[in-house]
Amino acid sequence: MKYLLTTISSFILLLSATTAFSQYEVDFNDGSTSYYEALCWDIDEASVSTSQPIEGNRSIRTSKLDDDIGIIISPWVSLSGSGNLTFKHRIYNYNGSRNLKVYIISEANPSGELLFDYDYSNGTTKTESIAITQSGVYKFKWRFSGSGGNSRGQLDLVSIPGTYASDPSNDCDPIAANPDTDGDGVPDTEDDYPTDQYRAYNNFYPASGQSTLAFEDLWPSAGDYDLNDVVVGYSFKIVTNASDNVVDMIGTFVLRASGAGLHNGFGFQLPNVDPTSVISTTGYQILPSSGYTLGSNGLETGQTFATIIVFDDFFRFVVPAGGGTGVNTTAGQTPVPYDTITVTMAFMNNGTPGAGGAVSITTLNISEFNPFIIARMERGREIHLPDYEPTNKADPQYFGIEDDDSNPSIDKYYKTAGNLPWALNIYEEFDYPLEEVSVTSAYLKFGDWVQSNGAQFPNWYQNNPGYRNASKIY
Repeated sequence: MKYLLTTISSFILLLSATTAFSQYEVDFNDGSTSYYEALCWDIDEASVSTSQPIEGNRSIRTSKLDDDIGIIISPWVSLSGSGNLTFKHRIYNYNGSRNLKVYIISEANPSGELLFDYDYSNGTTKTESIAITQSGVYKFKWRFSGSGGNSRGQLDLVSIPGTYASDPSNDCDPIAANPDTDGDGVPDTEDDYPTDQYRAYNNFYPASGQSTLAFEDLWPSAGDYDLNDVVVGYSFKIVTNASDNVVDMIGTFVLRASGAGLHNGFGFQLPNVDPTSVISTTGYQILPSSGYTLGSNGLETGQTFATIIVFDDFFRFVVPAGGGTGVNTTAGQTPVPYDTITVTMAFMNNGTPGAGGAVSITTLNISEFNPFIIARMERGREIHLPDYEPTNKADPQYFGIEDDDSNPSIDKYYKTAGNLPWALNIYEEFDYPLEEVSVTSAYLKFGDWVQSNGAQFPNWYQNNPGYRNASKIY
């Protein structure tokens, strides 16, 4: 029995893993009657027999049809609404009056609907093909009957247009259905929006929690290089449809700290997205007096790629305690609660994309989004991550002066001659340095990471032994 159960389990797993399996085929050559009954065949007044098989080594053969009825019922099978039920049959040792009826059975109709009715006139093997239009979970029943004599009915090479749907571990009941309520092609169990035909999946970046952006705002000067002038946590939820095209993108930005004396804004660009692919943007925080020009879809105008200004001035949302200039960067200073800004971008409206066309999640490539601050509230003074291109609104006069060693001809941006960046993107929450404490003295492996172009100590920001000077971190 242990071997039989193992065989059944392997059989079920094979069927579950084979998504293209469109015909359930049985030739009855794999075992005895008990083997097939364990696989949810119901065989009454019949058996899997080696005596005079129609084909192969075995066929199902009924008892003598002398006023007895031989019945063979298949397991539950999930039908797709098309295809043919095929099988071979005959009367062995033909004599008298013999008949075969075939029924399709559902849970709602256990008596079945008659599909095929055949009176035998000889013992010749017959091959049948019956069109099946039903969709759902069904069984098929073969009913051999007759009277007098020694004739027996035989059945072989059964092929049903569907996938096995019985559960041997649960009294052979149908395997729990996996409906697709909204009809978008994604089963409800896999669909984050089972009643919304236009949405199917939630995609998160980072996978959990928040990542951190940290900026030094005195570019092109290195300044005090504490990289705490704008500290923003962020995460994205990207909603896609069944075709993996973006429907909505929700960005959540947590304003954590600013050690700056300057007023700085913040935005980001989607480098692969045409602005006209975005239908609308909501939730951004920009005063009309701040000087930004937005289109009807909420994006900044005059940009080659979709560009969102999230907020115009950090200090409008997280106000320094006691009227000072810094917030959440000085030891002993009263902490100020964070503020959160949520920006929602719509890429589709009831399944219709923006004028620029649908944007796949692969094209969006959110891990390569291009965040930046606008220092001093001067629109042209953009500060980006190292080697990320400025937007069309950036003022190039700042490249290559003071400590900046940007060289657009070789795609080098926002780095010093020693490759120090003015901004960091950390995939997790980042414990930033105290005010006026250089990140190089707070994080002891940071310099090695920079000089090796990221090859050494890629986790320099983590709290590992020998990695940080805790007295210099907020």
